Amino acid sequence: MVPAYFEAASRWWVAVGDGGTICGMIGVEYGAQAWLLRSALVTPQARGHGLGVALTSAVIAAARQNQQMAVYCFSTDAGDFWTKMDFTEVAVTELLQMLPDAPQVAQFAALDWLATEVAWRYTVQ
Repeated sequence: MVPAYFEAASRWWVAVGDGGTICGMIGVEYGAQAWLLRSALVTPQARGHGLGVALTSAVIAAARQNQQMAVYCFSTDAGDFWTKMDFTEVAVTELLQMLPDAPQVAQFAALDWLATEVAWRYTVQ
């Protein structure tokens, strides 16, 4: 997980397990017509129980309620999960055009990671 910059134009969902332990989280950075998912994480102990699906579904529902056109994310190693969630692999340039001011975009550009990233889009209907 890439360290997140907690920006004012962001929102976070946190899943808490027994005893108050955080077992999953997902965040979004807001754009004008699209959101950028970031820092999606389910702890190893909580995997396999649908928590990642539930967190992602909560983001999609919120995006729909807020009349967003799409939800994007960067992911180089979880393509099977994003495909299962009806995300489609897209060119990184598409994500950059839709979310040019997103803090994670600036962070990845500063780290020179954009050339090796994989972008995904969920079209909100």
